[in-house]
Amino acid sequence: MQSSPSPQVRTPNNMLQRANMNALPKPPPLGLALSEFPRATVESLQLVTGLGRLIRNHKGGDGHPVLVLPGYGAADGSTATLRFFLKRIGYRPFALEAGRNVEGMENRIQSVDDATRFRERLVDLTVDRIREIHASTGESVSLIGWSMGGLYALDASRHLPDITRQVITLGSPFGDPRGTSLFNLMRRLSGSRVPIEEQNFDDWLDKAAAPSVPTHVIYSDRDGIVGTDIARLPHSSLTRHVQVDSSHVAFAFNVRALDEVATALRTEQVNGLS
Repeated sequence: MQSSPSPQVRTPNNMLQRANMNALPKPPPLGLALSEFPRATVESLQLVTGLGRLIRNHKGGDGHPVLVLPGYGAADGSTATLRFFLKRIGYRPFALEAGRNVEGMENRIQSVDDATRFRERLVDLTVDRIREIHASTGESVSLIGWSMGGLYALDASRHLPDITRQVITLGSPFGDPRGTSLFNLMRRLSGSRVPIEEQNFDDWLDKAAAPSVPTHVIYSDRDGIVGTDIARLPHSSLTRHVQVDSSHVAFAFNVRALDEVATALRTEQVNGLS
């Protein structure tokens, strides 16, 4: 039976942070969005020359399991480089093994309500996978999620805080999806005719609360897909925000982002969390 996430306590500070989340966010500038793929190409080449040094600098992982979650529209192949890196520095990486992270044509996302239901379905799959890994290894699991994968990781950790070691997110859109450069494009591609004013953004925004386990939010002010306004969580004792220079589509193979991922894993290792 799936455990329920811990209820969120509404303090004055949380309510103020939620009010800020409700403010209509700004998507990334058009120039950043259009430069995503050229910048990602450069970042990929930088990894080719810098991966060996990264591995040497971060060897010595404690071997605990790490589940890596892909972004929307992607499959496990998109995280292969990240999982290779994790294995080389001493961890046991696992893929989600749920196929391509996208809805079927019969269930096209045409509103935020649809997106919330799709998110909850992927969270259920993530929870099941965490339980499988925990049962086979006997250890708590670290979660790394790229883009929407970070949302699944955060939500799943609230269901399973006792067996989730930590969460690391890469360019995840926690807040109002109108703060992404793809919101209007996705509405057109899906054929959505649901007026914005009739969509329920509250259920989505309610999930952007303080985490239940140590959470490292890695984001970029130069992300061309996810605007900075929605790329961070409310401040809490369990949340650490790190800004890196990365495009959105290269987060999982950006040298600075991988360096921060390894640092986050090592930090919890040194702190003795399990």
